Amino acid sequence: MIEVLVVEDDPRIRANLLFQLKEAGHRAAATDTAEAALEWLDSRPDNPPGLMLVDVRLPGLSGVELIRRLAESDRLPPTIIVSGEASIAETVEALKLGVHDFIEKPFSTERLRRSIENTLEHSSLRTRVQDLESELRGQSELIGESPAMLALREAIAKAAPTEGRVLILGESGTGKELVADAIHRGSPRARQPFIKLNCAAIPQDLVEDELFGHVKGAFTGAASDKRGLFEEAHGGTLFLDEIGDMDYRLQSRLLRVLEDGRVRRIGETRDREVDVRVLAATHAQLEEGIRNQSFRQDLYFRLAHLPIEVPPLRQRSGDIRLLFDHFLRRAWTRHRVRQLAATEAVYPILEQYPWPGNVRELENLTERLVVFGTDPVTPEQLPVEMLDPRTSESGADGDDPFDGPVLPFRRFKEIAEARHIRRALASTGWNVAAAARLLELQRTHLHQKMNSLGIARPEQDDQT
Repeated sequence: MIEVLVVEDDPRIRANLLFQLKEAGHRAAATDTAEAALEWLDSRPDNPPGLMLVDVRLPGLSGVELIRRLAESDRLPPTIIVSGEASIAETVEALKLGVHDFIEKPFSTERLRRSIENTLEHSSLRTRVQDLESELRGQSELIGESPAMLALREAIAKAAPTEGRVLILGESGTGKELVADAIHRGSPRARQPFIKLNCAAIPQDLVEDELFGHVKGAFTGAASDKRGLFEEAHGGTLFLDEIGDMDYRLQSRLLRVLEDGRVRRIGETRDREVDVRVLAATHAQLEEGIRNQSFRQDLYFRLAHLPIEVPPLRQRSGDIRLLFDHFLRRAWTRHRVRQLAATEAVYPILEQYPWPGNVRELENLTERLVVFGTDPVTPEQLPVEMLDPRTSESGADGDDPFDGPVLPFRRFKEIAEARHIRRALASTGWNVAAAARLLELQRTHLHQKMNSLGIARPEQDDQT
């Protein structure tokens, strides 16, 4: 089911279109002028219609002028023109602006149904292609208009055109990789390779081989020469994610490359010159690593020419609505399922939640809602810990659970169960088997309970 906006001045045709759309299971709204349609669209900028049916001959602005204005502001939804009076010039212009189909008056129910299906399918395929192209180019968007995000974008804009090395700091899940993408795209090296390595995602003994490569016979299994990532990134940018997890011995080799721009493959006796801009990111406090001698101070100063800190989501709650709606749209497009929207009651809950997993946690939530939720998204579909702010990730007790507002019994039961299970998991170090014994439950039953209540182990991976 989608929402369709009908722009038609003839009351009989307008009523017929609304009837047929509702019979087909769609939500429908209608205006009789292009001006009224613009006001309707302006009143809901974050929730555009899934389809628009437009007459050409309208009082005031014409249908083609409406389409032109929306196309110029990049707000044109999938559109079908319903008209018996469009000229050839108008038809050509509308097609160039992005209109998918024309239906001549009078039209049959079958013709309308087929046109809507074809238009929506075409729109879905086009969106999917755009998403794939964006992923291939690494052009993910940094979304948000909060002061913290405006400051972050300003820092990126200043750092990107330079050759300075950037150290990107921030908690897990804040989007440090997106910042690195944006810096590369805004740099003079944008058309050159952008190579990424997560230092925490592969075994430490393989990181050296990944970075520097090897020659044939350098070790058992080295059947041929292999270029390292420094060589692959020659002329471009190398992004070292979670640099704080790099082995101390390997940090010395990295420091040398940063100092003289030369790399040596494992097993080789000669150096190779490389021209690479290095970006690094970490969720760890590198100053603490320097104090406990797990991270080299000289490497830190080599990497942190231009430090940029990515704010956690709890410091930019004003962006949560934008992010939530964006991730919903992306999820239903990726999974090719029906569109859904959230009720207004959902947003205050999202904005008050502390988001320990940051933007990644919010994105994961939208994925679950799109796959398992119903339209519209209501507060009851959110995880229990979001509805009960006293429930913490550590599972510690909050205030007396009986002193809050009176809740439906089912919701109170879920909150109580979730809190009790979290306490058991926290007391066993999140060992599910041990917690199941403590609760006198079967381990599979506890897993089912955790899934149904949205209980997940506090994130401890090192990914950006």
